[in-house]
Amino acid sequence: MSLTLVGYLFDSTGLEWADLLFLFVPVVLFWLYYLLVRIAPIALRPSLWLLTHTFYRLRIHHRQRIPKRGAVMLLSNHVSYMDWMMILATCPRPVRFVASANHWKNPVLALALWVVRAIPIDGRKPQALRESFKRAADALNRGEVICYFPEGDLTRNGTMLPLYRGFQKILDQANVPVTILPLFLFGLWGSVTSHYQGKLFRRRPKLESRPIDAGIGEPLPAGFTVPQLRQRLQRLSAELATIVSARALPLHRQFVRQACAHPFRSAIVDPTSEPARILNYGKTLAGAMTLSKWLRTRLDDTPHVGVWLPTSLGAAIVNIALALLGRTSVNLNYTAGKDSNQAAANRTGMKFILTSKRFESRVPLELDDTVQRIYLEDSLRDISNVSKLIAFLKVILFPGWLMERHLGIQSHSIDAIATVVFSSGSTGEPKGVMLSQRNLAGNIRSFVETLELCPEDRLHGVLPFFHSFGYTVTLWAPLTVGASALYFPDPRQAKEIGEQCKKYRTTGLIATATFLRFYLRRCEADDFKTLRLLVCGAEKLPVALAREFEAKFGILPLEGYGCTELSPVVSTNISDVTRLGVTQVGNQIGTIGHPIPGVAAKVCDPDTYEEKGFDEEGMLLITGPNVMEGYMHQPEKTAAVIRDGWYVTGDMAKLGQNGFITITGRLSRFAKIAGEMVPLERIEEEMHHVLGTNDRVVAMAAVPDDKRGERLIVLHLELTISAEELLEKLGERGIPNLWIPSVRDFFAVPEMPVLGSGKLDLRAVQTLAREKVGR
Repeated sequence: MSLTLVGYLFDSTGLEWADLLFLFVPVVLFWLYYLLVRIAPIALRPSLWLLTHTFYRLRIHHRQRIPKRGAVMLLSNHVSYMDWMMILATCPRPVRFVASANHWKNPVLALALWVVRAIPIDGRKPQALRESFKRAADALNRGEVICYFPEGDLTRNGTMLPLYRGFQKILDQANVPVTILPLFLFGLWGSVTSHYQGKLFRRRPKLESRPIDAGIGEPLPAGFTVPQLRQRLQRLSAELATIVSARALPLHRQFVRQACAHPFRSAIVDPTSEPARILNYGKTLAGAMTLSKWLRTRLDDTPHVGVWLPTSLGAAIVNIALALLGRTSVNLNYTAGKDSNQAAANRTGMKFILTSKRFESRVPLELDDTVQRIYLEDSLRDISNVSKLIAFLKVILFPGWLMERHLGIQSHSIDAIATVVFSSGSTGEPKGVMLSQRNLAGNIRSFVETLELCPEDRLHGVLPFFHSFGYTVTLWAPLTVGASALYFPDPRQAKEIGEQCKKYRTTGLIATATFLRFYLRRCEADDFKTLRLLVCGAEKLPVALAREFEAKFGILPLEGYGCTELSPVVSTNISDVTRLGVTQVGNQIGTIGHPIPGVAAKVCDPDTYEEKGFDEEGMLLITGPNVMEGYMHQPEKTAAVIRDGWYVTGDMAKLGQNGFITITGRLSRFAKIAGEMVPLERIEEEMHHVLGTNDRVVAMAAVPDDKRGERLIVLHLELTISAEELLEKLGERGIPNLWIPSVRDFFAVPEMPVLGSGKLDLRAVQTLAREKVGR
């Protein structure tokens, strides 16, 4: 019949074949275009389902927040070139993307974006930019779903780029109600399609599905600002990170898998032995396995086991062995007094403590007879070389999943308490902070991705394991990512640390400002040339000290922030990076950096807890998977510091519109004089500036005063100028008279009291100040 019709057309019209073809081609092309535009997005759905169930495992949270009809604008973070695919799979409705015009230069990307009817945007051409905004607004007016990336480009370091307000231009032109939803993608940083480590499309993909979580936030209110959007996205990331951390493997199970996969990779360096020892992952796990087997016959079912050891290879293996046994390690503070450690033992119900005769001879352990000592020297005598060899062969031969079953750890829960860390007590009595495997695993994942820690790195572990940074960052973090660590017990031995860094080519060092001062005085200029990471925490890092360190060693110390109750990392500055022509600022000197991904911060009034605006001073609160489980056997104190999942840090801070946090002081380090809050840290900084030193030579405290509420006391080492001249220069620098102490309240001390972590012992300073004035 078709042939008859064609013949009729030829006979009746006298058309030639070429003429007929000319008529039909536009019709065919039109139908092809129609099929591509209308059918291709529908046909894309099965491909998306296949992608998100094979190479990726996409989990969608709060999808019901996307309305079934009406105009919707999705505002998403931008991590990788797979973002648009994940968003298409997340949204049940067709999505039109507002995307950079640069993407159209790639033919494959251009075709894909054309299929989903993306709208190109080019900020370099004002007229084209206005037209793009108009097209996006028209789409909203037709009730479509628009996705906009406020960062304007892919993140270069894992944190959000500065956000642009182009989406507001689109909303201003929309004539219909628009539901504005924040959307956060968690898990794509580190994939081959991200800029992780500067290796976009140049990393070997893992032979396993990559878990991705997409979360839809609650609708944004009308008139919201760009900084408020940044806050909402950061809080959404914390919510997703908390969900993701519940699926993580306990740290010792991650370590077992690393050891079985890479048994001959370097794990731990012990520079204190003669000759120095370098244990690979296989030997480290074999040592922990044999020690755990030996301990099993000597420990009863007591869940908490004490550790009295310096930062060392032995302490690392002991902590791993206890984890393999499912016990909670309690690393006691050997710089604290007898009463503090006895209180810790009593609080945990500790019956056993692991130590060495050699260490105890130098640092006596003073606990009552209810705590039994187990000496590691006895294990060295009892464990045969044959047992070690058999354990090592198992590590080589068994895959990780089989080794887990062999050790009986496959059922160890992510919610189990990994350690109890007794806080340093710089401002009060030490409390037992319970940190779960989930707390630590979530925190490690976030800062490992932020610092881009990799198997080629070697951390210099000088912080003690009774310190949360030492336990989390230098013990477990390298073991879970396949990196190595060098352990040295005394962070004050600067010359030795510098020589070790140079000899063993360490790439990362976690320190404090106090320790940096030691290194400046005693280390050679090329000692730290292999470092790529130098992060300082525990106390404020003076800008002058950071610059002086950079001038001598060629690496700028980056200030971070954390506390024991937060597992401990909250935020850190990171080096500025330039990748594919885009520079992302990661370091703002004088701040503590951005919150790491998966952690959110807010600043509130310290009395009412009403949230403050940006760049306003208030109490710093933190939320995320790193918030502790609580203080051991102290529910009232726990409830006082955790409010609706937010931890009250006790630190006063300002949150900038760009996401950087500035600590202005600790609430307990403010004096209240004549009804006004006086910041002690700020005055100390000004005094050190006048004295022209980076060393701590003054410390301030406030004591009760009958007339003005409180008065300022200055404890000091030997001063280079008189107290009168110092106070005069403070006035010249614009310090208010109310903030300036009296000459009679200056007291010389032989040394400044410090904690084992190197930071100022504020409780001791307060006690000393009261003694000086007889209060």
